[in-house]
Amino acid sequence: MHPEPQRRLDVRSVEQALVFAFASGGQRETLERLSLRSKLEPSSFAPDCFAKDLFVAEFVSLCTSFSIDGRRHQPQPGRLTRLLSHPPAAPEIVEFRQRALRELLERRELRRALESSYLRLHELFLLLESSDSGKHFDPVARRLEILRATQRAIDTLADAFPDVASGLGRASAYAREVQRSPAYENLRQLLDHEGHLATVRVDVTLAYDGHLRGLEIVRADENVQNRFYVSPFTRLLTRIRLFFRGYHLRQTEVLGRLINSVFDGVAPFLVDAVELWASLEFYLAALGFADLARSKDLEVCLPRLSAVDGGAEPPETPTDITGLFNPFLLHEERPPKSCDVTVAASGFVVLTGPNSGGKTRLLQAIGLCQLPVPAKEAALGFRRGLFVSIVDEVSVDQREGRLGSELLRIRRLFESLCLGATVILDELCSGTNPSEAEEIFRLVLELLAELKPQVFISTHFLHFAERLRDEGEVPGLSFLQVELDAEQRPTYRFVPGVASTSLARMTAERLGVTREALRSLVEAARREQTSRPDSPLPAPPESAQARLGGALK
Repeated sequence: MHPEPQRRLDVRSVEQALVFAFASGGQRETLERLSLRSKLEPSSFAPDCFAKDLFVAEFVSLCTSFSIDGRRHQPQPGRLTRLLSHPPAAPEIVEFRQRALRELLERRELRRALESSYLRLHELFLLLESSDSGKHFDPVARRLEILRATQRAIDTLADAFPDVASGLGRASAYAREVQRSPAYENLRQLLDHEGHLATVRVDVTLAYDGHLRGLEIVRADENVQNRFYVSPFTRLLTRIRLFFRGYHLRQTEVLGRLINSVFDGVAPFLVDAVELWASLEFYLAALGFADLARSKDLEVCLPRLSAVDGGAEPPETPTDITGLFNPFLLHEERPPKSCDVTVAASGFVVLTGPNSGGKTRLLQAIGLCQLPVPAKEAALGFRRGLFVSIVDEVSVDQREGRLGSELLRIRRLFESLCLGATVILDELCSGTNPSEAEEIFRLVLELLAELKPQVFISTHFLHFAERLRDEGEVPGLSFLQVELDAEQRPTYRFVPGVASTSLARMTAERLGVTREALRSLVEAARREQTSRPDSPLPAPPESAQARLGGALK
């Protein structure tokens, strides 16, 4: 995950959690909590400026699961959401991760090796999470199985990525280093001793009906090469000595102490395995997103990123995206429509068009391009920040009205913005009358221009947008409108220009809010009351009740 290997977890805390989990199990919440406190790469993105409005947590939940051998796996949501919400500020870190993903996309055998390695680590940590409780549970057997899972995970990783050019090779290098350690040799010898105490050869006698009639041991060769081997005479002598001294040691007690000692030796290596597990999950989640898009005949890509002086100055390369789509629509019955977007490096784009025409969905998709890229191809400038304001929330204790809330949103934008960031605003200045809104709109555009951001704004002030287009006073200003078909219905694609209408009448007809439709409801209510004068007023329709309940919640 980083060009220079480094530990991001608190080693001491994780090692203690692993040892405790080995002894008693049930430490999943502890390990997850520790992983959420891991160090992140320095980032110029502030999650509170975009994560909620882009629904990053929902994106992780809906779009990043992956399938291995027909079974679905869901990444640990908090960990992946936190990682996506902190894009690294250094371009070389992004390039490092892209090289690993590019190899995984190009070489199917590497993806299979990644999946096998993940499954082995997943198996190991599931065993650590299980507890010793249970009527017939054998704690010694459980710990031996954990040690076997540890050996399987290390051996699988050691052979997983033998000839790769990306950072994936570090996983195999780590595993081979573990294999060379004395702690791993103790682990191997213990498991060999426990599973291979002796080789016994027998003669079996079978009757005419095929049933066993006799069994004779011909030869028994004990595994004397194992370092844990003790001869039968020594074992007997030890028991006699302990008996006469008054000591009573059970065999399982001795074995348990030996098992704990061996695990203490490999526990430091498993701290790195916890981090490795999270890294493998990150790459598998990216591949899972690509699989989901492909199932809808869409593609995702690794963008071409450009930065000036290591990203210290705003990028000069225009944004050029082909086949952009909104990933939240991948679970709809029909696949989302894709579109192409080209914007100047420090340009302003004003979106216009009817309600339910796709403007907000496009803004979401553009914002998500700074995290994963839901598009066939993309050339992006390396941005230093992201501010997104799409969700218009109303709280019970809100002091300001719509205009006050809008002004606070603008204030927060300028408090949070840095040079060369991306800004996405849905329905700017919609909370006041058009004349006052135009003044605020112009003010925002003029001052934003000094910070050289890339700005996307949607609005329903169509006449104002036309004047901005005709005046041409704002440099880098362009306009996109929702494309309409021959019957004036949205195609959910975007073309240059300013929309001539918001199609409010068509939207009202589609939702049943016309004079005729509402008049029929009024007349039906009056007829109902006239026919039953003593009855209470009729309850609103169920759908209206549901909407009212949702609004109150």
